Amino acid sequence: MSLKVEFRKSGKALEWTDKYENLLELAQENRVEIESGCEQGFCGTCKTKLISGEVELESTDGLEAGDKEAGMILPCVAVPKSDVVLNA
Repeated sequence: MSLKVEFRKSGKALEWTDKYENLLELAQENRVEIESGCEQGFCGTCKTKLISGEVELESTDGLEAGDKEAGMILPCVAVPKSDVVLNA
């Protein structure tokens, strides 16, 4: 399934395909800067605002209290379920 992923700060609109394991991988391959650490959803380093759309998170361990309500996701463990816009 092909979905559109927009990285608002970077000004890049990319196509999501099943070749990527997560949004961080898509970003890294296309030179969108998202700081990362463990890349497993634990450290929270890659925490990014989801402006619109829906993602599935494999883990939420790296999110702090209130992050979900603030629209924060972890791109390293996030897979889009619809077209998405990220503040990255």
